[in-house]
Amino acid sequence: MYISEEHERALKARAREFGVSEAELVRRMLDGLLLEVEGERGLAGAGAVEALESFLAEADRLAESHRFPEEYKFYRDELYEDRV
Repeated sequence: MYISEEHERALKARAREFGVSEAELVRRMLDGLLLEVEGERGLAGAGAVEALESFLAEADRLAESHRFPEEYKFYRDELYEDRV
């Protein structure tokens, strides 16, 4: 998952504030947005599930329509070359 520097700073600050890891805080936020938790539906009841399913279906369609050359190898460090 890639987030902006501003989001990263806020995430770190909130995780420290709550005394949990950043990963745990992200899981809690996703639970609150997408899942039924303690009788509350979060955004899942407001159409978020359908929107997410549509997004994933479109992502699958795009992935099927684009193929990298067989010899292509992905190197994660390449994503950060312009930041170094």
